[in-house]
Amino acid sequence: MRIRLFILGTIAAMLLSCGQKADKNSSNPDATAKEIAQEIADTKSYYIEYKTTMDMQGMKSTSVSKQWIDIKNDRLVMETETENEMMGQKTKESALTIGKDGYTYVISLTNKTGLKMKSDGNEEDPMDNIKPDDNETFRQMIEKEGGKIIGNEDFLGKNCIVIEMTSEGTTMKMWYYKGIPLKMTSDAYVMEAVKFEEGISIPDSKLEIPEDITISEMPVMN
Repeated sequence: MRIRLFILGTIAAMLLSCGQKADKNSSNPDATAKEIAQEIADTKSYYIEYKTTMDMQGMKSTSVSKQWIDIKNDRLVMETETENEMMGQKTKESALTIGKDGYTYVISLTNKTGLKMKSDGNEEDPMDNIKPDDNETFRQMIEKEGGKIIGNEDFLGKNCIVIEMTSEGTTMKMWYYKGIPLKMTSDAYVMEAVKFEEGISIPDSKLEIPEDITISEMPVMN
């Protein structure tokens, strides 16, 4: 998959609902869809580290995800460490995702296995859903989906737009900066960035596939 698709992983499903935010100053809820798309495209690279805690139906989970995203050069690295507890049993998992040279590698460092997938340059890009003449604003997109904009708050020193969405009795709040979720909360979990840096470069060592991993290639589906 292309980098842009991966970056929008958490965002893509929400793009036309709880979507992004902001235009030139990253804090305007009345920015248009076109301005939103442009701001995402203008975010060349960043590093973000998330901590997520979940407590739901007897299962507790804590994870730390470190993500290096280089949109300009179509590369990414995501390192995730997760600890789960269910019925008194504790498990740990380590995962790694690398995107480079037109391929995405999804790796389980716990099982020493991985899957290699070729990027499809023809696959649909969520950004295509935002047409250049689409003047619907971010606020209108949110309200159309039954959500509301709470206002603006600083998080990690960034001016974020705060969104509240309710679905099936569950309320979720999201803090967005330049289309990037810095914090998400609900009754069951909290995901928040503990570190965020823009304008980074990915160290070459981070893009190397570990030697002890058995990689399988995903068949191309016609």
